[in-house]
Amino acid sequence: MKIAILSSLAAPDAEGGTERVARMQAAGLAALGHQVRLLVGRPADRAGQPDWETTFDGVEQTAFAASPEEAFQPDGRRPRLAQRMARALRNWNPDAILVQNTWNLDHQITSRLQKIAPVALYLHDFAGLCPRSFRNPSSDEIQCPSALDLAWGDLRACATCVAPLVHGISEERLGCLLTRRLETFLGETAAASLLLTPSRTHLVRMGDLIPMGQKARIMPPGLCMSFPGEAPSAGPWSGRGPLRILHHGRRSEEKGTLDLVRALAMLPSGMVELVALGGAEDGFDDRLRAAAPNVPMDLSGTYDAAQLEAAASKAHLVALPSRLPESYSLAVDEGLALGLSVWAASADAARERHGADVVRVLPARDPAAWAAALQQILDYPERLRAMTAVVPESLPTVYEFAPRLADLLAAMVQEDQTRRVCKPLSDPKRAA
Repeated sequence: MKIAILSSLAAPDAEGGTERVARMQAAGLAALGHQVRLLVGRPADRAGQPDWETTFDGVEQTAFAASPEEAFQPDGRRPRLAQRMARALRNWNPDAILVQNTWNLDHQITSRLQKIAPVALYLHDFAGLCPRSFRNPSSDEIQCPSALDLAWGDLRACATCVAPLVHGISEERLGCLLTRRLETFLGETAAASLLLTPSRTHLVRMGDLIPMGQKARIMPPGLCMSFPGEAPSAGPWSGRGPLRILHHGRRSEEKGTLDLVRALAMLPSGMVELVALGGAEDGFDDRLRAAAPNVPMDLSGTYDAAQLEAAASKAHLVALPSRLPESYSLAVDEGLALGLSVWAASADAARERHGADVVRVLPARDPAAWAAALQQILDYPERLRAMTAVVPESLPTVYEFAPRLADLLAAMVQEDQTRRVCKPLSDPKRAA
């Protein structure tokens, strides 16, 4: 098959979990012999730049930047950018299109491209329903819209939540933009031939809020990072010396980094150390150090697989106390693949994959609970050895899941062809 994959970003501009999944799924499908092309957006600060073409792992990639006029559209409408991408796809003539993310693209790209080839829309998070992507309110006083609120278009809570981030837009105008944004997303899910989610957990969450229908399928991405295997394992913690805790991924309040540091501050001085990779916004690391001045911290920026493996070789467990309702959590799989016990919050999807014995789940936003659990390890090191002993020896990778993705896309194409053939027979005007 000829398969086009769309994503909102790609390296070297930036790359988060969703973008990494898109890139690696493209590589996995290409390894099966499919012709794959990756089309990506570029950040707003690249507005007006020419299209940029490159190749990786045999996959052609074209990056599209919006015009300066379209780059900062608050409703996500970039019709001229969509037109350029559609023109490129018409010339390439794909059999199937997989839309991973539309952040820097046009938010109506699915319905536009459905005219070219059947489109699968991958729902990695709540981005279409929530301007903050994860239904994680900025205040405890704000409750995210219920399914009934969404059905009625009542987004007053959303307007209150994002108002501090928006300047120069009245509350009334903001409400209109959010309503239009929701209507666009619901139109996109209706237009898509196939809806994919990374876990049953997220499928249920989405299905509780909006109609998903019979076209929804679960498609785990699998482990998207391979490790060189050069760094030796730290081995189980003996109870001597500090307990070294690894936290990888973006450092932020939403990812629970500050909660983790506050938990470490409650433990006896000199008994724990933190190694954190992933980078943070300006000033956040200063807040971390201020919250636990007696806890040694090694805070690093962006990292690759070798750097993560090297950090893990000196750590005893992984802590991921995210406040966000993670739909898959690549970081959990990465920690397990490195042979470490993984402790996480908001990890229902990870527990779905690995079971309750493998991933230790603790409450989000609760430093005291994390401190109490870690204190038990300090008192009884053998408990951590028992947790590490059940870490799986191997995890399914994106390459192992690629045949399943290819089968889903092939079935989508077949169903679309059948529908196109049968449609004239059911058209009363044609029958007459």
